[in-house]
Amino acid sequence: MRAKLMVVVAFALAGVSPISAQTAPPSPPPPPSGPLASEELVLEGDNIIDVLLNGVPIRLEVRAEAFGPPVINPELAQRLALVSTDKRAWRFGALTVTGVGGPQVLAFGSGPNRVATPIHVTWADRPTSVKADGVIGVHHLPYARVTYILSAPRDAEQVQRIPLVRAGGDVTTRMGAGVTLGKRELMMIFVPERAENLITAPTANFIATHAEGGFVPGSDGIAVMDFAVERPTRTMRIAYPIELGNLLVDQFAVRVEDYGDPKRVGEIGDNDPRFEKGQILISRRKGKGKPDLLTRIGRNQIAHCSRLTYDLAKDAIELSCVEAAQ
Repeated sequence: MRAKLMVVVAFALAGVSPISAQTAPPSPPPPPSGPLASEELVLEGDNIIDVLLNGVPIRLEVRAEAFGPPVINPELAQRLALVSTDKRAWRFGALTVTGVGGPQVLAFGSGPNRVATPIHVTWADRPTSVKADGVIGVHHLPYARVTYILSAPRDAEQVQRIPLVRAGGDVTTRMGAGVTLGKRELMMIFVPERAENLITAPTANFIATHAEGGFVPGSDGIAVMDFAVERPTRTMRIAYPIELGNLLVDQFAVRVEDYGDPKRVGEIGDNDPRFEKGQILISRRKGKGKPDLLTRIGRNQIAHCSRLTYDLAKDAIELSCVEAAQ
């Protein structure tokens, strides 16, 4: 199902992206405004939008998890004879996907309301989307609000507003919510296209030492990353849930083979006292290493919610939900 447009307050978010890296540069400059500033983008189904790339109609999948410049499939770059000006790499631990990029023009909307903006577009030697011609993040869309329809609305839903945090600058732009744990701040990114809450091994070590985390026996799994890269995971539960607004986050899929070893997580044993109700424990473990402090919040965590909205004009994330079962 394609995206729909609704009229709302004025704002826009678009810009030019240089080559992407895995570092976190300063925050991006204020976005320009344009004719599409008075519209809301509503996404459901495959979350695909129709745009023009250098005047050619293409389809892009809008992923909340996407960061940095838009990424297109290599066959599209070849068909349009796009010229690259720089190199790009996406790291997944020891595995690196290499690619290139260059300045292009993307146009959103249609007719007199169409907005064309110069933008950096990248591509690799393997496809990034099997549903569309490429992937784009919410942060590059020229709309005041972007709403994901997760399910049909239910009775007694309430809207919760969470402050929106931007990180990574214009190079590796990410948008999410900030939560303090210990003396550091986790960045939690809502990712409705992913089922599980996903973290790397160093971040698992950090969370485990502050919230008494342990691996669930027999919980081996696979997380599919960008470019269909697969990473083995294990499920970690924490005895002290992390509060994100009204959400209580207490379970994560940990990527156990890429950026480090989750050796400080440990195992959950039978009748583990850490998970007994009313039990109070003091952790004596000390975190080590440099965690990325990035947590992807999957759709299972917000299964009781019908809408996820990025209000870019007011720097807020909205969740329309019924009360979550405890």
